[in-house]
Amino acid sequence: MKQADLQTYLLKNAAEKLIPLHCLFELTYRCNLNCLYCYITKNKKKELEKEKVFGILRQLKEAGCFYLTFSGGEPLIRKDFFEIADYARKLKFALRIFTNATLVNESIADKLGNLKPISVEISLCGFKDMHEEMTRVKNSFDKTVKAIRLLRERNVEVLVKMTLTKQNVSQVWKLKRFVKKELGVKWRGIGGNFLVSPCDDGNKRPLQYRLTDEQLKKYIKEEKEEFRSVGKEYKPGKVKKNDILCGAGRSGCNITPSGELNPCAQIRLKKNCLNGHNLSDVWQYHPELNYIRSLRVKDLSECRKCELLSYCFYCPGIARLEQGSFLSKLPEACRLAKIRKEIYSEVNDGQKE
Repeated sequence: MKQADLQTYLLKNAAEKLIPLHCLFELTYRCNLNCLYCYITKNKKKELEKEKVFGILRQLKEAGCFYLTFSGGEPLIRKDFFEIADYARKLKFALRIFTNATLVNESIADKLGNLKPISVEISLCGFKDMHEEMTRVKNSFDKTVKAIRLLRERNVEVLVKMTLTKQNVSQVWKLKRFVKKELGVKWRGIGGNFLVSPCDDGNKRPLQYRLTDEQLKKYIKEEKEEFRSVGKEYKPGKVKKNDILCGAGRSGCNITPSGELNPCAQIRLKKNCLNGHNLSDVWQYHPELNYIRSLRVKDLSECRKCELLSYCFYCPGIARLEQGSFLSKLPEACRLAKIRKEIYSEVNDGQKE
């Protein structure tokens, strides 16, 4: 069985049995950058101490977690990061690290290499001027690019990703070529769902950076051609009324720096702190978590008969942040679906001719 097929099988099996196969563990919300579109809200909750992190890692392992991602904020800010990461490797987790990489020097690159992570994922917002306009930190581009080269020299699998905004969308394909040809690492890219999210407290400040209609149309056309160039094609899937609305809280979970368990980073629950509570109990029996798992397409009263549904990348977490409910109609998802359908209908009509 190919690795991709094996992972698909594992994820499907885990979702059916409600095993948290993968976890995004936000070790800190502190960050040395100040990105314009960042969704993280600063709060006064205390970060978990190292020993408590160890305890949660043991509970994750017992619950069946295998893929573990350390994120932030900027996880390398924690002085005990490598103690935590070394402990995670002793527990045999397959480790991923999300970092802006500006803190990576020769010594840290050596330590990251010794961890042998599945991948280190690093964001670039564009080329130098654009990147630093978005991160609001001078020389952050040069530091990140230098770090990518250092990690590549140590045979660390680096994936570069990009959050698409109306400021940087014009640089996306040129940046992809730079990443692959000049830096010699993989491009993780944008993905099908590139919604800029509200802040996790519902503040809509980041939404001003979403693409305009014209930018979206242009990007999706270019995306389609980019897919075709490597033999891929986007095809809208058939959506059934009993389909699960969202996979959050089935095969994956999120843990915050203060030790709160969530179905994903877009959905922050209440009364979900693991301090004094067993992770498996919260995972299995938290009422709001089980409510999210119960949601089906048919529960979207405003959307279930929509002709755009097969083109829609609906996110109940973002819907609640923007509109107040997991089941609210999400205007941004509608906008994306309408444009995607328009672009792919034009293509299909042209092919028939």
